[in-house]
Amino acid sequence: MPTEGPEDANSANPLVIVKGPVAVLLLNAREKKNALPLAAWQRFPEVLSGLQQDPDIRVCVVKGAGGKSFCAGADISEFEAIRSSPEAAKRYDDINVAAFKALKALSVPVIAAIEGPCLGGGLGLALACDIRIAAQSAFFGIPAARLGLAYPPEALSDLLEAVSLSDAKQLLFTAERVSADKALQIGLINEVVAEGELDRRIAALCATISSNAPLSLKAAKHALDHLARPTGTTDLGAALQNAQTCIDSEDYREGYRAFLEKRAPEFKGR
Repeated sequence: MPTEGPEDANSANPLVIVKGPVAVLLLNAREKKNALPLAAWQRFPEVLSGLQQDPDIRVCVVKGAGGKSFCAGADISEFEAIRSSPEAAKRYDDINVAAFKALKALSVPVIAAIEGPCLGGGLGLALACDIRIAAQSAFFGIPAARLGLAYPPEALSDLLEAVSLSDAKQLLFTAERVSADKALQIGLINEVVAEGELDRRIAALCATISSNAPLSLKAAKHALDHLARPTGTTDLGAALQNAQTCIDSEDYREGYRAFLEKRAPEFKGR
């Protein structure tokens, strides 16, 4: 997959940077703490569709441009012009939710590398990732109540997969920001790392994931995502087929031979 253009602080578009088996999805609006305009939100399905089609990608990292902010959500300066009626607000929410769904639909593991603000739609993007690793500088919040808005129900379901109902209500009712340590305590994120260590931790995690069998990762992600759905909406047919594909794969034979021969496996994704 070709890499998108170089990081550009003025483009306010999500960019994909591919480095070997790792793709980085860069949230790219540094001058506004990576608060994204509507035009950027609209591009997520297209950008992520291209990434989905690259068979060499083993893991995707989502991070904010500039090294100081993950994503401060939507660009509120646009709201008066493009979110001023109920119909326009509904369209805006639909575009946000489509971005979250496109990220969740990636078949490879997706890691959010979070520092600084992770707010509103930015938190929605982080919750659409499979794993969330945060620096001590990270802070989190859903300011919808302070803006007179309702957070999209689809995004709330992602929140409830991470935290308890009571913690979700506190985040929404208070609209308060919580620290990385508090976010870890309530299950909003998976890990907190010291300042200056985020890139190192993400690289190590990507290396570990990339060394494992791609078909097994795909099967695990698909099955877990379906099992997490409400009772009665789960169709495990595809999950069972993925499991059979793993058993029939060259990678399975390579995996057990490598184990018996006491060497590192070399998986090909087939």
